[in-house]
Amino acid sequence: MSSPSQLHPALAQVRQLGLITDDELDDAIAELDIIELQRSHNEEEDIDVPELAADAGLVDTLAWLLLTDLLPQHGFLQRVRDLPRQHDGAALLERQQLAADALRQVNRQAIDTLYDEDLIDQWQRDAAHASLPADRLLASPVAALCDMLRQGTLSAPQFEALRLRARQRGSELAVIIVDAAARQTRRELPAHARPGTWVKAALILLVLAFAASAMISKQVPTPAAATAEQGAERHDLQQRAAQAVESARLPGAGPDLSVTVEQDGAAPPAR
Repeated sequence: MSSPSQLHPALAQVRQLGLITDDELDDAIAELDIIELQRSHNEEEDIDVPELAADAGLVDTLAWLLLTDLLPQHGFLQRVRDLPRQHDGAALLERQQLAADALRQVNRQAIDTLYDEDLIDQWQRDAAHASLPADRLLASPVAALCDMLRQGTLSAPQFEALRLRARQRGSELAVIIVDAAARQTRRELPAHARPGTWVKAALILLVLAFAASAMISKQVPTPAAATAEQGAERHDLQQRAAQAVESARLPGAGPDLSVTVEQDGAAPPAR
């Protein structure tokens, strides 16, 4: 195995803490070698991969490993959950704090990308920063945007507005992010809450309501006042169905499809 201390002391220390394996350490060293080789052959060109500064501390080093996927998220999180079985006291706290800080740093970068691409404003960015998860990884700006929707930091109407803005004048990256977030959000909704399902339910509701109203009007003698009341009910049903269809267009929206048909004042059927 290569000697990590000759290349990056922080990598060696992260390994000593048990937060990465020997194989992950070797992969990280190989990645640093590749970056250095690319730089030596293309001194005037930017390296299109995240780089690890020579003086990076433990948090920055662990965040770099997560950001480059040299440290797989699932394996790392399971390792962190297993820490109490192996350590306690100050040793446990040190490792847990380091892991949490690294996760927050990577998640913060995903949020900052949304701000840099003009998808969220400064207030939304600060609110997202304040609620960054420390127990899971927002591996991309797409995941960060979906997390903001789940937490309510970004409302469904706000998401639709930024999606429209991105399509009108946003960068190519901004359009990719919002479209991917929209697809992921739809997949995460339960079947009964998906937009297409709500639209169908609203239309079926409208048809059934008119059918029920027609059947009642044939069976029951209807005074003039009752006729006016039923007309008002039909107008209300139309409005509620239209609202249901409109609400279905927004991610996470759940329109109220409940209907109560009352026949107050109607004469009972003749026996």
